[in-house]
Amino acid sequence: MKNTLRHGFTLVELLVVIAIIGVLVGLLLPAVQSARESARRSSCSNNLKQLGLGLHNHHAARRMFPPGFARVYGNPTPATDFSQNDAVGVAAAEQGNWAWAAFTLPYVEMDSVFQTINVTGTDCAAAMGNATRMQAMAVPVASFRCPADFSVATGQRPGITDIQFRDSAGNTVSTRSALSNYAAANGSDNVYKVGDGIFFMDSKTVASKIQDGLSKTIALGERVFLLNNGITGIDPQQGYAYAGFLKPQAGCIYCVRGTRQLSSWGIRDALASAFMGINEPSMLVASADSCSSRGFSSYHRGGAQFTMADGSVRFLSESIGLAILRDLISIADGRSTTAD
Repeated sequence: MKNTLRHGFTLVELLVVIAIIGVLVGLLLPAVQSARESARRSSCSNNLKQLGLGLHNHHAARRMFPPGFARVYGNPTPATDFSQNDAVGVAAAEQGNWAWAAFTLPYVEMDSVFQTINVTGTDCAAAMGNATRMQAMAVPVASFRCPADFSVATGQRPGITDIQFRDSAGNTVSTRSALSNYAAANGSDNVYKVGDGIFFMDSKTVASKIQDGLSKTIALGERVFLLNNGITGIDPQQGYAYAGFLKPQAGCIYCVRGTRQLSSWGIRDALASAFMGINEPSMLVASADSCSSRGFSSYHRGGAQFTMADGSVRFLSESIGLAILRDLISIADGRSTTAD
């Protein structure tokens, strides 16, 4: 009888090969994920660097950093004035005021958008009432987005904020504005119309006023759309069910809503503070989302990235003390804290 040669693998050999491939994939996957995160972090850092250059170009041209926002709608009195009523009308509270990034557009290679939405010729609420300008403001802008922030609400188009604005007539604007993951530093404690940071209502901060040092003062920082903080349960005040996420809402590139007295309403649409620590999980109370929307957060492992007032970019650990973070935001508290 003639012997026949067998070609191929036995079942045992095949299983061994599959097992080896599985081990190799398991070993390589963390490296691949790490490389992707490194690329996302590098891209985010470059965005913040370019925005920092834009702020300095604005300062060179206008002899000041852009205002945190230029108030047209909302309560005009300072946050320290307790004589005024907190409330404003709903329409005024949701109408748009131009934010810091809108004034920076010509200095970050977005002059065509600046001209289209007519920042210097009209107020933001009026611009939103114009279909062409609103359409321009609704286009997502990659340079204002951190690629690590993949968190969006169900049905939410990535790159678009769900902050509700009204036009100058008080009509609801159906098309929402482009989202920004980068908020400007407003205050060392809370987000107010008058803060001790670089950016606030109608601010005209010049570099010489930053007495703590440009390299030791925060100008911009990250904030995500949804913050995975692990909080679950029912809010006892509102009956709202938390499922491990808070909603900082990131921010809006072009506008903030009308401001209220003694309130972060509106201002937090584009500005942030050290009201709470980086990525800090807020307590389960009715204001949990509001608290997280006043601070800084990111999906970079262990912290968030910031643009300093000299234009440099720093990564700050989420374990940094709140007192240090507050020192880094205040422009003249007499405590020159390093970001390293």
